[in-house]
Amino acid sequence: MRQLRETRNYDSLNGKWLYAAFLIIVLAFGGVWLSNHAVNLPISGYATSASAAGPLERVLIVPSNAALGADAKALLSDKIEHEFSDGSFTAEIASSSKTELKRFGEVKTVPQLHISQPQNEGTTCTPSAQNPWSVAKLGGGSGGAGINIAILDTGVAKHSDLSIAVCKDTTKKRLSDGCNDQNGHGTHVAGIAAANGGSDGNGIYGVAPDAGLWAIKVCKADGTCYADDVAEGIYYAVNNGANIILMSFGADSDVPLIRSAIDYGVQHGALFVAAAGDDGSIDWPAANFKVIAVGALDSSNAIPSWSSRGINSLTIPYSVEERDIEFAAPGVGIESTWNDGCYRTLSSTSMAAPHIAGLAAKLWQGSAAATRDYLQYIARYNYADIGDAGDDNAAGFGLPVATA
Repeated sequence: MRQLRETRNYDSLNGKWLYAAFLIIVLAFGGVWLSNHAVNLPISGYATSASAAGPLERVLIVPSNAALGADAKALLSDKIEHEFSDGSFTAEIASSSKTELKRFGEVKTVPQLHISQPQNEGTTCTPSAQNPWSVAKLGGGSGGAGINIAILDTGVAKHSDLSIAVCKDTTKKRLSDGCNDQNGHGTHVAGIAAANGGSDGNGIYGVAPDAGLWAIKVCKADGTCYADDVAEGIYYAVNNGANIILMSFGADSDVPLIRSAIDYGVQHGALFVAAAGDDGSIDWPAANFKVIAVGALDSSNAIPSWSSRGINSLTIPYSVEERDIEFAAPGVGIESTWNDGCYRTLSSTSMAAPHIAGLAAKLWQGSAAATRDYLQYIARYNYADIGDAGDDNAAGFGLPVATA
């Protein structure tokens, strides 16, 4: 009879040692193979591709402490959009990873604001008037030297009538050079405030053509503006010496990230001007009492139905409180520069706000507070009452006009 082969007993002590040694050898060879055949596996939830881990979302992360903040920034280093002085930062992540990131602190969705879509009333490559009716109505067309107006918008395109002193972009990661305007809105707004007629003097003039024109792109070509891009633009403008910050965009509710940036700007001497909106009730940030909110009027001083109203009738007359309109300014049939090198006529409170920003530069009184007080004074006492009598929901103090 053939002798049976001895069977190894792995339940014995020696058998267990042999089995362990076998596993160690297998794992060792496996580790060597993997090190020479690296496989890049996505970290769950942090992929930059929307298809890898769901749709992308921009979030504000407010770390619980400095150590956790450092850890979060290290983990998301290539996804960070902006960092702020309080240790918070924004990043674009997969929506599915929000819950996991809460171990570092608060995680909040970053809201978007929007520019109004102005009514387009025609395009021309030769301006119908070098001093448009709206600029003449305010007594503009000259002045503003030494005062810097930061246009926070869709960018400002190169144009023969615009001299751009500062050109920055916050819509990419961090802050970068460049302010190309693929929308046109920002270029139009800039021309109203500070167009200088071009080198040959045959172009169009804005309210304060001698003012420094700063183009800070905070809105994308489709007119959406992430709140962190706006906040970054405000901090940059304030820290680099802008006197006036213009914002012709808005949202239906207050945005804390932008409110904090405005607070900082006011503390450091900046004057804020914003469009009231075109959809009924006043938009934010114009509704912030630290910001001059501007509604629209036409060449006959009539307030169009679409110009957003404040709640002035419910607040103390001739004071500025939350959700009050402060001024009305030309915003109907406004001709200005466009991003194709020509000119376009538009209607919106987006067009009204830069008239006030330009006038503030022209009539600068040495400080933001003194300039705002002066604009209120001349609107109340140096021009006929506009809209309903007194400090009203549509026109606030009225229309400030340069008398000299």
